Amino acid sequence: MLVPRVAWVALRTPKNPTVGWERYWGKVRKTGVGGDVLWDTGDLDEIPAYLPIMRGYLDMSLPIVDVGCGNGRFTRRLASLFPSALGVDFSGNAVGRAHQESDGQPGLHFRMLDATASDAGEKIRADIGTDANVFVRGVFHVLDPPGRVALARSLLTVVGSRGRVFLAETNFRGSQLGYLEHLGATARRIPAPLERAIADLPRPGHFGQEERVDSFPASAWSVITDGPTDIETIPMRGVTEPERIPGYFAVMAARQ
Repeated sequence: MLVPRVAWVALRTPKNPTVGWERYWGKVRKTGVGGDVLWDTGDLDEIPAYLPIMRGYLDMSLPIVDVGCGNGRFTRRLASLFPSALGVDFSGNAVGRAHQESDGQPGLHFRMLDATASDAGEKIRADIGTDANVFVRGVFHVLDPPGRVALARSLLTVVGSRGRVFLAETNFRGSQLGYLEHLGATARRIPAPLERAIADLPRPGHFGQEERVDSFPASAWSVITDGPTDIETIPMRGVTEPERIPGYFAVMAARQ
């Protein structure tokens, strides 16, 4: 019974992902726990789990770029850990929301940019003015294979010789139906934040070690560390604890 319900909701999904993302962020009324954005858990986020890894493998004296920043939730946390943080997103509505929620926080900047574009790496580097670290959370798993390769190519320009990429991605290996059920969908009910994502956004895939190998070729990248992690979404079963999705993280550097 869940399958036809999901199919009906998905009929509204725009064929152009840019249109979908703009529509999605344009309709957001509230973020954080109890809000509209599936992956925005507010203060219940993953940074505490990531921080020991970043401190162990990233040069914390370099600025950091949050790619696919959305409303800037992670960017704001990163700005308190690094000298400065730049959030980029290809949705103008998302960047507008990020500015609105950031309220002039020092060391924090946002810009609208398609990070898969051929000149994106050069534009980001021009903004930063030096090698930079990159934070990517939940972007590669919604891109097609050519988009993943293009994004990785942009990041190679951004990190230079001193920066590193930290990525964390959804890596649920079950079926699409199993993924939705994992997030609280049933034959009778699809949680509203999940239904909004189905209606507006590209169908998510998974991104693990195999996909990382295809996107970040060994000829250009070296893997410093990687492994399993948890990706969190807002609570959708009437509880205060976030939903947890199996995920994958990696820290990478440009091969010298």
